[in-house]
Amino acid sequence: MKRIAVIGAGNVGKVLGLALSRQGYSLVGVVTRRTETLAAAGELLQCPVYEEPHLASREAEIVLMTTPDGMIAEVCRKVADNSGFYPGQVVVHCSGVHNSGILQAAREAGALVLSMHPLQTFPGTEAGLRGLPGTFFAVEGDREALPVAEELVSALGGKIMSIPTEMKTLYHAAACIACNYLATLLDGALRLYQHMDVPGEEAMEALYPLVSMTLENIKEVGPEQALTGPIARGDAATVQSHVAELSRSFPSLLPLYRTLGQETVRLALRKGTLDAEQAEKIYQCLEGGSTEHDGSLFHR
Repeated sequence: MKRIAVIGAGNVGKVLGLALSRQGYSLVGVVTRRTETLAAAGELLQCPVYEEPHLASREAEIVLMTTPDGMIAEVCRKVADNSGFYPGQVVVHCSGVHNSGILQAAREAGALVLSMHPLQTFPGTEAGLRGLPGTFFAVEGDREALPVAEELVSALGGKIMSIPTEMKTLYHAAACIACNYLATLLDGALRLYQHMDVPGEEAMEALYPLVSMTLENIKEVGPEQALTGPIARGDAATVQSHVAELSRSFPSLLPLYRTLGQETVRLALRKGTLDAEQAEKIYQCLEGGSTEHDGSLFHR
């Protein structure tokens, strides 16, 4: 039964701490600097609560750093300066954008360091717990600590995705495109429906089956084969009509439509349903009729 300290009592810290305690790990403490959350965090996790992170980390074999991304380095240095780390200890942060190098202060104190980012959203404790099984965790860091990551991810019901340390930011950008920008795309579609006086709930109810089926198709056959619509079938006239109408009625969404349209042209070319001549016509429509571009369309 390994001893774990959780530094940061946000949704990620609470979900991971609670899930690991249910799998037999011993929570020796949770840390939060917000006095209004002290009692609630202790009651939920059934462990001591600290305001000073080094007091919890001293008692732990594994330290989970689940503070906001911008505070990781600062908190890590504070713990190190107060002798909160020791040789052989494993310190893990759960940031998506930072790699394990941000825990250098812990490494200098003799601890092994890892980053272990769950590729999942955590809107709340119960929803987070439900979403853990099957979640992939992007892991990188000290080789000697990788078995600990494997144990933790296994206990959480997840799967490991090993990534190069130097590519952690690129990994996070991909996750943002898939998750955050999907929400932005749907918001754009809903705004167009709202412009047509279709109530938001009705618009979402109408679009959700389309989005759900698209995701299922992508999972089944991949983005290329799942691609449908006017660009995939070479329908330049329809694309031109979209551009013209957005220019008149909703110009704020036109740059988004154009950028995604250009990437969709490349995807359709890879799929093989679009030839070079059709692609050029659609590209010109998306560019507002201009034929001046960098020539890279057919080479990416």
